[in-house]
Amino acid sequence: MKGLQIPKRFTGTVYLYANSDPESFLYGAIGASHIGPMKNDNRIIVGSIEVDIPLDQTGSRDKQVEQLRASKRKIIDEATSKAGQIDEAIESLLAIEYSGDQL
Repeated sequence: MKGLQIPKRFTGTVYLYANSDPESFLYGAIGASHIGPMKNDNRIIVGSIEVDIPLDQTGSRDKQVEQLRASKRKIIDEATSKAGQIDEAIESLLAIEYSGDQL
């Protein structure tokens, strides 16, 4: 897996848009993107601006490492929980005794 590379600067157009899908929880929210209008898009472009700004790379590697570690912990916790449920099901099945005269 390749790490995220944050450039030193961003130069280009930033579009401001409103989400226009009334079925979405983001309906009416204002956002920004460097991706302009697209066909069949649920966004209404309400403005744009040309920018040339320096980007903050400080600590980005440490932040990525912590995010990956948190993702790993979450996956391990979920797997441990599911494995425990499977163990309980196995123990439950092993505890069932068959007695042929109970028909």
